[in-house]
Amino acid sequence: MDQRRLFDRIASFFPKLRKAKPRSLGVLLCYNDADILPEAIEYLLANKHEVIAWDHGSTDNTSEVLRRYKSELVETRFISREFDFYSLYGAMSEHLLSQYVDKYDWISWPDQDEFLEGPTREGGYYDFVTDVFNSSFDWVQFHNLLYWFTSEDDPTVSSAIKRIKRYSCFPDCSPRMRAWRARCTNIRWFNHNDPEGIKYPEMGKLRHYQMRSLEHALKRITKDRAGMQRGNAIAYYNLMNTWQERLIVDPSSLHFDDGRSELSVEPIFNWRYVYGTHEEQSKYADLYPHPVQGVSVK
Repeated sequence: MDQRRLFDRIASFFPKLRKAKPRSLGVLLCYNDADILPEAIEYLLANKHEVIAWDHGSTDNTSEVLRRYKSELVETRFISREFDFYSLYGAMSEHLLSQYVDKYDWISWPDQDEFLEGPTREGGYYDFVTDVFNSSFDWVQFHNLLYWFTSEDDPTVSSAIKRIKRYSCFPDCSPRMRAWRARCTNIRWFNHNDPEGIKYPEMGKLRHYQMRSLEHALKRITKDRAGMQRGNAIAYYNLMNTWQERLIVDPSSLHFDDGRSELSVEPIFNWRYVYGTHEEQSKYADLYPHPVQGVSVK
């Protein structure tokens, strides 16, 4: 019997253990994702999280979105783009430790283009948080389910999460530690490092809408995220820019999300074809139809 089932069996004899509802805080660091930010905020609010959002020098409509939701947010702050991105997670971590961890039970910190779910879709994300909070475990790692624009998308649908339905798990990316007990908060490194405490035995799932159209992807790699590489860190935007054709992915190579069925963590598409070095991209070139007929980066 695994640890979670053992705890659930014990908890079944003590119903009060199931009644604790964690006061939860959602954290968003924002940069030029105004098109998906309203849904990211609303998703956390709907899942009983209060929300803090920092805007790291956005030049799109992010500031307008945050003004629109200001009355529903715990805190908003504008951080100049001159502030080093590589120090941003540390600065937010220190802010949480000094101002928030004593006021909340749980922290969920997705990227602004990520939507957190539990291992199944039987309940909502807050139901999953409640289960973990009432367990003997402290934090959750998530499968990175990468959603990608394809030729199937209807451009008249403005909502990215309604428009983009194709995805595949990216298992060999940097690990996604996105949620933990507030008291287990430590200095975060892009939320890839372990929080304090004990990892929950089941991984959650996150829907990651990083590239939402060809136009959006090209803007991201040539402007918004250009020049972010430091050593081997965040090298993939520069790699994508040197081989833009690899942004085009055949929809038949990906899973389809109908919004109801359980999400698959089977990595049917190897994302190194898009995110990898030229050597890795070439290795997988023969596995996928390319380019998609009728779609060009030109």
